[in-house]
Amino acid sequence: MSHVLIREIESFLDSQDTAHLFQFPQWTYPNSMCALLRQNGKVKWVGIFGMQSPMGPNFPLVRAWIANRGPVCDDAELWRAGAEELAQHLQQERIAHFDVAPDWIQSPGTSGNCSFDGSSWQQIGPGRCSLRLDLTKSEDEIIGNFRKNTRYEIRRAERAGVSVVSASSDSEIDEFLTLHIRLAERKGFSPNLIEHMRQKIRWMIGSKSRGALLIARMDNCALGGAVIGRCGRRCWYVWGANDRHEHLSVGQILQSRALLWATAHGCSEYDFGGYTPGATSGTAWFKAGFGGTVVQFIPPHRRATHAGRYRWFNFLSRIRAGRLRS
Repeated sequence: MSHVLIREIESFLDSQDTAHLFQFPQWTYPNSMCALLRQNGKVKWVGIFGMQSPMGPNFPLVRAWIANRGPVCDDAELWRAGAEELAQHLQQERIAHFDVAPDWIQSPGTSGNCSFDGSSWQQIGPGRCSLRLDLTKSEDEIIGNFRKNTRYEIRRAERAGVSVVSASSDSEIDEFLTLHIRLAERKGFSPNLIEHMRQKIRWMIGSKSRGALLIARMDNCALGGAVIGRCGRRCWYVWGANDRHEHLSVGQILQSRALLWATAHGCSEYDFGGYTPGATSGTAWFKAGFGGTVVQFIPPHRRATHAGRYRWFNFLSRIRAGRLRS
């Protein structure tokens, strides 16, 4: 993909309220595909898709396209037109199906979105939730809505001499990735693909106002970090990691500085990422300490594009699932 086209796509995504960082060309994995629709020579619809095969890359004849937080187009009618055109193209290419998950907020009391009416689309999972904070209020109002314990942890970190700086070097990225690996070991989850994280962090901190890696330090020691990224006037919390300290928590001061970064770069909203409403512990409870509004997104949907290949895809997926269970 040319640099000119990448800049054109970036400019379009920054103009769309339903755009997401994960739909930038720089966020792609190997073998990802980009679909776009133009009107009068201008990009009006963008979808970044990963390629999926139930038996892995060694069996490429049965494939599907998967979009994470996309495709992107604020105009619902134009979004449908782009999806229809893509479906026709993928049918010709003998692609089994494509999955979409645009970042559309689901209205209360509704079950979905009219763009998925009819028998062509199949819901393939529940809608996800997130927590979003309005940044158009004054700094005092924003802090005033923090939970009391959240404000206390920020002040305690400040009194202990914790400082938060924006990373600018590969060595600082490595420090954060080391924290992430240690957190994964401590919590018992599989860490993200380290090289993928390294590339995305390097892209965001190397691009003007696209994002930041914030590092919390005390006595020149990295205690924790937070990766944030911006698209348009919204900023997302992408990754976070910190070491455990008996009398100190740096997560709160990192998030408070992330909010300051977002407002300084023209953002009107901060998205804390995945959220479980009503949680009384864990990451969701931590995020709720900053206030914000819970938003529910529409569920992901699937469009079968080649009946024969789709049957094979499902058959091979069941075989793979059986092998994994055994």
